[in-house]
Amino acid sequence: MKCSAIIVSAGLGKRFGSPDKVFFEVNDKPIFIWAVQAFDNLEFINDIWIVTRKDAVQKVRSYLKIFNIKKVKEIVEGGKERQDSVYNALKVMPEDTEVVLIHDAVRPLVSKELVERVFYAMSPQIDGVIPVTRITDTVKWIKSKNIVGGTLNREILRTVQTPQAFWFKKILKVYEKAYREGVYGTDDAFLIERYGGTIYTVEGDEKNIKITTRQDLEKMKSLYLNNLQSSILNIRVGIGHDSHRLVSGRKLIIGGIEIPYEKGLEGHSDADVLVHAIIDAILGSAGAGDIGTHFPDTDPQYRDISSFVLLEKTLKLVHEQKIEPLWIDCIIFAEKPKLSPYIPRMVQNFQKLGLKVNIKAKTAEGMGFIGRGEGIAAQAICLSSIKLEP
Repeated sequence: MKCSAIIVSAGLGKRFGSPDKVFFEVNDKPIFIWAVQAFDNLEFINDIWIVTRKDAVQKVRSYLKIFNIKKVKEIVEGGKERQDSVYNALKVMPEDTEVVLIHDAVRPLVSKELVERVFYAMSPQIDGVIPVTRITDTVKWIKSKNIVGGTLNREILRTVQTPQAFWFKKILKVYEKAYREGVYGTDDAFLIERYGGTIYTVEGDEKNIKITTRQDLEKMKSLYLNNLQSSILNIRVGIGHDSHRLVSGRKLIIGGIEIPYEKGLEGHSDADVLVHAIIDAILGSAGAGDIGTHFPDTDPQYRDISSFVLLEKTLKLVHEQKIEPLWIDCIIFAEKPKLSPYIPRMVQNFQKLGLKVNIKAKTAEGMGFIGRGEGIAAQAICLSSIKLEP
């Protein structure tokens, strides 16, 4: 699925007091580069389109070179309003684009996890996905002369962030219709809503702040330093290992992929040796025992169950303990069949759960039970962080 990202960086920065807001630096890096890097580092992003003021194009291009940004396809001149800027980019994007992510450059702390959450929530049944956060304060609406008109139900209200994801042909169509009717909205999802489309929401990120004033810039610096310190001081590592015997009459499932082979792995569940090793590594990073503790092979409810279901349950368990897996590195040991062609699809399966996983496949050079083709094994190491309460 071809996915492109539009980074909108053409604002005048009136409340900030400078049209060069996106070039202000935090940790020696311009604000807009923080945002661009989050998309540039994601595998499912095919290309990036940056929208900026005409007089800032060369400055943007120079920073892209300095920070070795690879995926920027084109720098597009912005318009009078944000909607005009987005439309300028949509009009020049290739027709084979399927999904477009639209993000404001003034949200520099956007995380890869949030971008992935938005992207992987897209489906044919909906027209777009937006990240939202809950409102904790009481909200009132005000009549003229500063008189309170009433109190709104904050339980059904949300604040909206970017990036927002849309089917490219759908968002382009509603933009064209809006311009014919002279309609302007406060965000891209508004236009989908106006013309009868369906917008799905996912959980946003409180750290995904919008830089509007100079005070917001100080808040960004504080969040960055706090995140950096937390990441360094609250790291946990877990190790996982699993092995299963190859037998006739079973499907070979590894990394959630059914691999054509004359034998499959023996086990109580689907015996996905890779997922089992990853589950053990994640549980190890949380200090929460092992896979047999939580999903014993004596329990009939787990017979022939998908190991990805067990992985989802594991992630829920560790998230409740404030553990967040950051990175997983793993190796599959198998003499046959050849697994490397299936690894990209395995990685995609894990990405759908928000996991960053690197997968390698090795043989045993003919040695031991693996070398004799009697079984397959996997090892995994998980790096996790502890989310501290504010």
